[in-house]
Amino acid sequence: MLLQNKRTQAYHFFRRAFMWLCHKSFFVRILATVGMLMILSSCIAPKPVYFEQLETRRAERFRNWASANAEMNRSVVEGDLSIQRSIELALQYNSQLRIAIRERAKADGRIMEAYSNVLPSVNASSAYKRLDEIQTVDIGNESFPVGDRDNYSFSLEITQPVFTGGSAPIAIRAAKLFSYLSDEIVRSSVENVIYRTTKAYYDAKLADQLIAVQKKGLEAATSHLETVKAELEQETATRYDVLRAKVDVSNFEAELIKQKNEKEDALGRLFKVMGVSQQSKVQLVNKFEHNPMEVTFSEAARKAYLNRPDLYTALLKLDLQEEAVRQSYTEYLPKINAFFSERWAKPDPHDSTNIDWGSEWQAGLRLEWALFDGLAREGNVVQKKAELEQRKLELNEKEQNALLEVRTALNSLQNADQLVETQKMNLERADRALELVTEGYKEGINTQVEVLDATAALTQARGLYYKALYKHSLARLELQRAMGMLGDKPGINSEDL
Repeated sequence: MLLQNKRTQAYHFFRRAFMWLCHKSFFVRILATVGMLMILSSCIAPKPVYFEQLETRRAERFRNWASANAEMNRSVVEGDLSIQRSIELALQYNSQLRIAIRERAKADGRIMEAYSNVLPSVNASSAYKRLDEIQTVDIGNESFPVGDRDNYSFSLEITQPVFTGGSAPIAIRAAKLFSYLSDEIVRSSVENVIYRTTKAYYDAKLADQLIAVQKKGLEAATSHLETVKAELEQETATRYDVLRAKVDVSNFEAELIKQKNEKEDALGRLFKVMGVSQQSKVQLVNKFEHNPMEVTFSEAARKAYLNRPDLYTALLKLDLQEEAVRQSYTEYLPKINAFFSERWAKPDPHDSTNIDWGSEWQAGLRLEWALFDGLAREGNVVQKKAELEQRKLELNEKEQNALLEVRTALNSLQNADQLVETQKMNLERADRALELVTEGYKEGINTQVEVLDATAALTQARGLYYKALYKHSLARLELQRAMGMLGDKPGINSEDL
């Protein structure tokens, strides 16, 4: 009801305004109409109406989401999945990488903008002016009108920069450097996607391996339970022995359920970074392998200096800032522009008594030289130089961080190598211990508790061995990332990634 009353009031207001305009002069009507349009354009709809519009927009957003969701369902991945295939899909569908590539388009626009500083500019303008009175010139007893009540004009001006103080070539160089910087930022995003995809694959594969470990443990515990039940029938085992064996089976079943849930979560994270549907059903075909990596710190540091995108990015930012310093000095130099303009007007611009169309033109050079502007230019130069020193310090800091990451990765890889060897020996010992205890149990030498403990120890040793292989694979991945070896080489165009 309130909304209806407001609409009625608005209708009567505009009706009275329209009737008032009908009784005014032509120019008053134009000015009033423009003013009303400006008022209307600055108004916002009442809250109920505005929220109806919002609801329509939200419905449109939902339809877009449903369409995108249907598109995502078409990217379901099924069957065998390798690390290489995971990376290929991530480079194709990962949303963050696609955003970074779209960001690269700004560099192309910056280059175009830089070239505009050396290209001619063309400006056109037109005007209409109506006089309330025409000027007259009295000569004796006669008077002559000068000009016309209705005045029209149209002008065209072409300006060509001749000398810009050196700022134009500097801007072009800076724009190209910015495009190189954008490519390195995209390359860094590619490396990040490859790293995250590979790590997510390793996480899912570790969960998959631990499921296999728990299944073996469950099979051994179930087999032992059947043995104890048979002994109970032969009165060589007690009910407690059966109950103890059942508890052990239940523990393995609970751990198996936990590992399955962790695998599903890990696969979800893998599908997320790959940018594919969460409905995908895959089998991870790559296995953990222990491949020692022989590399010295000096060689790893050299590769990091030559390949890491963040070091190239810091160096390009330094070069860009040097161009900014040069640009600041161009403010001290004059700027010269050549220009040509032509104007068509009615009445004739050369003869105000001629009310027909006429034209005039002019050409020349325009010199602009700011001889003194306070301390603005000096302050700008000081700022640019200070920022240049900051870029130098940032480059040094990036290099030190890179060396630290290389050293840390090498230490982690060395520790992982030792851990794999240690867990491999423990696994062999635990496997042999279970064999001995099982034989001793059959001969009445060892107890059921010892069999259960040996089974649990073997299951734990298997899990620790696969975790050691996982840490070794992750350490290799970290070292490759620290050396900048995950993606393409520097200098490649982002369109080719």
